[in-house]
Amino acid sequence: MAGVACARTLVQAGHEVSLFEKAGRPGGRMASLQTPFGSFDAGAQYFTVRDARFATALATVPQVCRPWGANAIRVLDAAGRVAAASLPVSEPHWVACPGMEDLVSAWAEPLAQAGRLHTGQRVTGIERDALRAPGWQLRTCTGDGGSQVFAGFDAVLLAQAAEHAAALLRASGLDAGLAAAVADVRTAPCWTLMLAYPQAVRPGLTTLGPQWSAARSTHHRVAWLARESSKPRRSE
Repeated sequence: MAGVACARTLVQAGHEVSLFEKAGRPGGRMASLQTPFGSFDAGAQYFTVRDARFATALATVPQVCRPWGANAIRVLDAAGRVAAASLPVSEPHWVACPGMEDLVSAWAEPLAQAGRLHTGQRVTGIERDALRAPGWQLRTCTGDGGSQVFAGFDAVLLAQAAEHAAALLRASGLDAGLAAAVADVRTAPCWTLMLAYPQAVRPGLTTLGPQWSAARSTHHRVAWLARESSKPRRSE
């Protein structure tokens, strides 16, 4: 989302922007996964709208976002039992449909239509443009082992995890001081477990699994649980 938001802002300011994404579609931490048992939001679970600028950006794609009816959040103990009264939700929870990454894809659509969204392209090197100094060019590789060079850039911005940015800067031989500073950043991992119950799709079976939509847990390893099928326009 950070890369797409930056690209949108630069385009609105009159710049020509190209966006490179190693995955098949933009999404990043808004990624959704499709499985034989339905879809899962593997990253961000929902979002809230607290900034007028964010609200304005959402208004550009009104067909994508829907409120999620998680009007109360359960609290579970370490054994998974309801431990306390539900936490009231003070502000609407929103989700993109049919998956969280669809918001990012919608914002990136103008770039795609202009031929400036390059998916399935992992940037492996940043170097000075040999034909257009002092510009920049990018070397990329694709999932099938191919490689390409894209040139003619006045500036390059990185919107990726610090570990990946540090590795790219080192591989490109650029700004050792910046690479070292970025390498000092330590990312706190967040593990996601996705569970599906094939029996849950049996005709007439409506009681399997929790009847709540979302819960927070006091377990030292489990912080958040969500029933994906409770989100609007999700495949069961």
